[in-house]
Amino acid sequence: MRNLTIQRTKSFVASLVKVKVYIEDYNNFDAEISNTPCRYLGDLKNGEAKTFSVGEEAAKVFVIIDQLSKNICNEYYNLPAGTEDVTLTGQNRYNPANGNAFRFDGVTDEDVLKNRKKGNKKGIIILIVAALVGLVIGLVSVLDFGAMFSGPETFTTEEFSVTLTSQFEPYDSGTYYACYEIDQVAVMFMKESFADNPTLSYLSTEQYGQALIQSYEGSAGAVLNTQNGEPYSFTYTETIDGEGCTYVTYVFKTDDAFWYVDFVTFSEDAAKYSDEIQEWAKSIVFN
Repeated sequence: MRNLTIQRTKSFVASLVKVKVYIEDYNNFDAEISNTPCRYLGDLKNGEAKTFSVGEEAAKVFVIIDQLSKNICNEYYNLPAGTEDVTLTGQNRYNPANGNAFRFDGVTDEDVLKNRKKGNKKGIIILIVAALVGLVIGLVSVLDFGAMFSGPETFTTEEFSVTLTSQFEPYDSGTYYACYEIDQVAVMFMKESFADNPTLSYLSTEQYGQALIQSYEGSAGAVLNTQNGEPYSFTYTETIDGEGCTYVTYVFKTDDAFWYVDFVTFSEDAAKYSDEIQEWAKSIVFN
């Protein structure tokens, strides 16, 4: 036997979520991840390190968030055979496309990188793609035409209100605090409470926004900006299943939390909805 130590580097991203660690085991398994029988080793809190006793044979080490998303939102490391102890590090990276999944540091293994790309999906984008089949083949549906005549509608929760249009429908993503969608746009609210992470309260909105940019693996070119008194925001583009998707992320600070709000469109529609997204973002009022 040998020791496997995994250090989960402290991060603002998914700070309240425990990740679960599994190891490939065909003889004594209690779960299956990406068609691989696995045995549960333990969980890791944000900033925590744990040491597990593992065998000397080669095996995949998986890190997931939960059983529901294990075949989409997962990360693994190809642990080589050997007798020496092994130490791995990693952290959850900001990426709404994969549910802010855990990522091991310094990975160059092509199989692992392909697995990341395969898992870089999320339910809302799948819903948008499905709803826009007609658009993809160049057709305009009746609902899309009707959306041109929709009026404003204010959606209210215990924490905030936002004015969108009557075409939007709320839905439960299982990850975000609140989500709203139409065929072409998704709006997603995420809350980071100071009660759960008191150190966040010492950051300015600008510092928190910069931290989001730095922690997200796909936004190296993003720039945090504010214009004419608008909220801090940054924009980046993802390619998901061959479709370019543009994210406009707005950052807010209230008395008890930081919030970031993702407005997601297909990149080909980004210019079309740019002005509306700005208006929708300016309509957000926190209670």
